[in-house]
Formats: sequence, structure tokens, C-alpha cells
Amino acid sequence: LNPNQDLPAIARQNMSVISDYFYKESASFPYLWQKRFFQLFEEDTGNYILYRVREGDGKPKGRIPIGKIMDVVPYTSKPTEQRFKILIPNRTYYMKAMSVDMRTRWDKAIRASIKKMEQGGSKQDGKALQQSVEQLGTVMAMQEVLTSVNNGMKFLDEVLSSKECFNEFAKHMGMNSYFDLAAYPALFEKLYRSIYSNAKFTVEVKLENTSSNDLAKEQFEKFLFIVEQRPLLPTLKAVDLEKKIGMAAKEVLKVTEKYQKEAVKVNNDDITNGINLIIDFFEMLT
Repeated sequence: LNPNQDLPAIARQNMSVISDYFYKESASFPYLWQKRFFQLFEEDTGNYILYRVREGDGKPKGRIPIGKIMDVVPYTSKPTEQRFKILIPNRTYYMKAMSVDMRTRWDKAIRASIKKMEQGGSKQDGKALQQSVEQLGTVMAMQEVLTSVNNGMKFLDEVLSSKECFNEFAKHMGMNSYFDLAAYPALFEKLYRSIYSNAKFTVEVKLENTSSNDLAKEQFEKFLFIVEQRPLLPTLKAVDLEKKIGMAAKEVLKVTEKYQKEAVKVNNDDITNGINLIIDFFEMLT
């Protein structure tokens, strides 16, 4: 039995290991920073974090089991960084502390709570815990692969937008702008909408906030930002994800290799090198 279960909510809140107000990024568009009251509890039935709109509220807005936390990482390595991420399977909590000291205290408290559970401080079924760890490792590996792919595509976006010659080459090919040379946005958007949950959303970028040449690039990068915060489908397997990425990469190569042949005719080193970068990257994914 949980000795605290019959206590009033406000009394239980006072028994938390650590508690503070944070800003948490909302899980849905427009992804606003919302002030929430967070508490870490350690009990016989398990360790967990609860968060509420304000201290003293009876019903929590959410619960994060400590046993599901894969890692707690700051946004950057800057000594003044107050933001951090709590990673669990299929979701990332984006947080902002009121100070660097607060972020550090919570980082230590969460890690200490995880260690207590690993050492048997909370009741866990050994077999279930082993299966949970294996599952976490698989999900984390898939997320790392997708992050690497996305970072690579964003780098290629910057390459194509870095010089006017790519715009000129696109027009030479009968296209509207440099970003039409990127075959990967449409193919990988289609792929991501098939592997992420709740991925049937539209992406809008106002023209007054960007140039017409950059509009498609901004839309794609905004799509990546949104979809990265959605959970992967629970039925997705690592081997299937690898195959899907490989198939999409091959389709990108088919299109891009045509551009490569034309780039050689144009005889511009910047264009040739840029197209070759795209090919080299997606060849690594096949």
C-alpha cells in the first residue's frame, strides 16, 4: 500500500523530494512556453514527476515516470544554459529553469532518483524492467538516427541557400528556386508522416516573414521541427525504419543524379560540389 494515497493533495505535495516552477514547452502547436509547478516524488510504488498549472492544484496536468527517463540533457554546453530536455520513449519534454542553479539541482535530483530505482530503492519486476530497458534502447536508437538524418538535410538546405549560383542553376533547369534542387523534402515528409503519430498537420509560413525563394525551405524545416516532437508509432521497428530510410534515400539519388549530369555541363565547381554533397549524404543512408 502507498502510505500517502489517502492524504489530501496539498499534503502530498509538501512531501515531494524537490519542487519548483518551470517553463514547459507545450506539446502541440503553437508550442508556447507555459509556467508549470513540478515535483519529484519517491515512493514504494515508484518514483515519478508530477506537474500542475500552479502549486496547490489538486489534479496534476501530467506525470513522468522516473523509470522511463532515458536522459536529461541541456540544450547547449553554455555555462549560462537554463533550458534542458527530459527524454522518454516517444516524447521529449522541453523545459526552462528559472536559473542555472535550478537546472543543475533538478538534473542531480532526477539522476539520483534514477539511480535509486536501479539499485532497488523502488519495487520493480526484474523481467519487466529488463524489457523496458531494451525497449528504451531501441526507441532512443531510432530517435538518434532520425536526428542525424534531419541534421544532415538541414545542412544541405544551408548549402543550397548559401550561393546565388544554385538559384541560377535551378532556373536553368526550369525550376523556380534553389530549393527545387532538393529532392529529399517531399520524400522524407511522406516518410515521416507514415512513422510518426499525429502527423497529419499542415505547415504554414507567412510570406511576409520570408522571401519567396526561401519559402519552401522554411516550410520544410518547420515541418521537421514539429514532427520531431511527435511520438514515433509504437509499432515501428528499427529494422523497418532502416529500410524505409534506405528506400527514400534511393529515390532522392535517382533524381539528384540527373542534376549531377547537368551540373557537369554547366561547369561550375560550386554547383557540382553542392550536388555531390547531396549524393554523398544519401548514399550513406542506402
